[in-house]
Parts: sequence; structure tokens; C-alpha cells
Amino acid sequence: MAGRWITKNGRPVRIDDGGGGKIVVAGLAAIMMAGSGGVVGGAAGAGAGAGGAPSVSAKTIKARKGDAKRSARKGNADKAWRRLGMRQIRRPRDRQSAGCVRVTWGEVQQAAIRNPCTSLDRKLFAIADRSGNIALISVAWARFRNNGDRRRFQRVIDVYGTGDIKPLAASKLGFADIRFTGRYYHSIPKMARLTVAEAEAVKGTFNPEVLDGFAQVAAELPSPPNNRRRR
Repeated sequence: MAGRWITKNGRPVRIDDGGGGKIVVAGLAAIMMAGSGGVVGGAAGAGAGAGGAPSVSAKTIKARKGDAKRSARKGNADKAWRRLGMRQIRRPRDRQSAGCVRVTWGEVQQAAIRNPCTSLDRKLFAIADRSGNIALISVAWARFRNNGDRRRFQRVIDVYGTGDIKPLAASKLGFADIRFTGRYYHSIPKMARLTVAEAEAVKGTFNPEVLDGFAQVAAELPSPPNNRRRR
């Protein structure tokens, strides 16, 4: 479900998602919160650079999202993007951390201090349509000591304007750094693990429902194995 949108300060903002999307609470959407690798408010990557007319529409996302999610659950990200009419254009970058505090900011960081995660994996994808429009997809898998810690952390991060887990820098994929706004966001809990996915346009423009669909599909990707070597 794409959620309900309003325009705030000339920008589209989700105010209710119906499951997994960031919820906007009164007054918070207008707050600009800066953090390395993520900013709420300010200029997003959308519109940065000239792309062609988007070849992926909201109608396409609605029709193909179910199949894309099934591919993502099987761990086949390439196939998931292709289901949506996109293709992966860079090798994904990833990183594993022992905890969440150093790579979070705002109220989310305070929630991570109170409810520490035991490990965090982050991954960054670059995908493009056939018209040359490019989007970045950030996925983070946070594991907690128990379900209660995960729930308390999720209550904070799911609210728009409270901070975020910092995505990996876009420069790692050869792009100028962009700001992940948190507008195109989806989270999926599974016991003591929380998967958080976000999308932003890097080149050209995408319909908000398309970017939201990218995040919903990416959130279905399974977490990397716990014993993967840290990088």
C-alpha cells in the first residue's frame, strides 16, 4: 500500500502508510535534522542530473510489486529489480557493524543507546530504468537482544523526523553524496530483527509511489549471515 501523502513546504510527505512506512507526527516533518549520510528535509537526490522520461510508473509498481517481493524474499535482488523494470548498475556495497549507536543520529540514536542492537548490516544498491533514471536503495538489518528492544527501537525510527540509520555513502558506488530524506521508507520486523529500507532518486525523477515501492521490495531482502566477515 503506497500510503497517504500531503504537500509540505512544496514537497510530498507521507503522513500514513498502513504498515511499515514512516509516520509523520505534527510538527516533526518540518524539522530539518542533519546527520552524516542522512538528512531529513533539504534537497534530496531526486532531480539531480538529467534523466529521460521515467519508464517505470506507479501502475507498473502496483502490478509487479508482488512478484518482485517474492524474488527479494528468496535473496535474488537482481531479479526483484528486473521485475520492477529496473536493472542493477553497480555492484552493491555492504558493511557490518557491531552495534547501531555510531551509525545512527537524532532520537533514533538515543533509542539505540537505550535498546542496543547486537549487530547491524547495511547495503547500498544502485538501480536504473531504461531511460537512464537512477535510484539508490539503502537497506539495513538491525538485530537486537530481544523482541522488546526491537519494538522500542522501531517505535522511534518509524516516525518521520526522528533521525535514522545512516546509509552507506553514495560515493562508494561512484555517485556524489546524496541525502536520504526518509520519505520513501519501509520497515519489516521479524522477531528480534528489524529490516529498514529507503529509496532516493539520484538522476532524473520518479513518482513518489515508485520510490516507495522500491523501498517496500528492498525491505523483503533477507539479512546477510551473522558470520560474514566485517568490512
